[in-house]
Amino acid sequence: MKRSVIIRLCFAFLAIAQASFGEPPKGAPQYQVTETEIQLPGVTISRVTSEIRLDAVACLESGILEYVVCRPNTFEHEAIFTTTAKPELVHAALLLIGVEPNPQRHGLAELWFEKTLKQTPSRVKVEVEWKEKGKVKRVPLVSLLRKREEDEAGDGESKSLKIDDAWVFAGSFIHQNPETGEREYAGNRSGILVGIWPNPSTVIQYGISEGNPYEGKNLGMEIREDRVPSKGTRVKLIFSRFAKTGKAVKENPTSEKKESK
Repeated sequence: MKRSVIIRLCFAFLAIAQASFGEPPKGAPQYQVTETEIQLPGVTISRVTSEIRLDAVACLESGILEYVVCRPNTFEHEAIFTTTAKPELVHAALLLIGVEPNPQRHGLAELWFEKTLKQTPSRVKVEVEWKEKGKVKRVPLVSLLRKREEDEAGDGESKSLKIDDAWVFAGSFIHQNPETGEREYAGNRSGILVGIWPNPSTVIQYGISEGNPYEGKNLGMEIREDRVPSKGTRVKLIFSRFAKTGKAVKENPTSEKKESK
């Protein structure tokens, strides 16, 4: 399918969403297309690299995680980053770069986990970029996480710390209030953009079940304190298509480059 057709389809999705959610355009255009970028409110898509970028802020430096990226005033106590970007717009951006949603279903989490990583068109690469000591760091999101298994080797580099790069575009769903009949994109309602604990409203879901962290000390994930940016750090979240040849993240995935002037 031609890119121009995909763009029109995604803008049609946005128009339908705005009409359904009672949010008609106000004043300025809701999007802008240039030769190199497609700009949605809070979300920028590169037409050159097919990368999606949005601003976020680090909100937690240690602790157990159920989610990774959320909207402000939602799950900051169990996520690493907050962003004001609307989940529905990230959904539209992922469609624009050719990623296919693989929705979760209520009560069917085990079945979803069993099959989801085989759905290559739904896989997403997620990276984080921020400035630190005059340099720009860009790392895979999974490098900031670790399993809650004990480090038996005691060296901080045991196999238990390695996390597979297994993000999936789940795509959330349209929620309808049974009492009022109002429709809303569920990701906007919950505020969950990137999650670990299975939740059908999540836009991007981790595709491997790590268990309930509150049911055992070796279950779930937590923040890797030696790698996460300090609280309050402004970062860029970068989403792109996951390469078919993609492998698990190497133990030292951090790449640095000098900050351009």
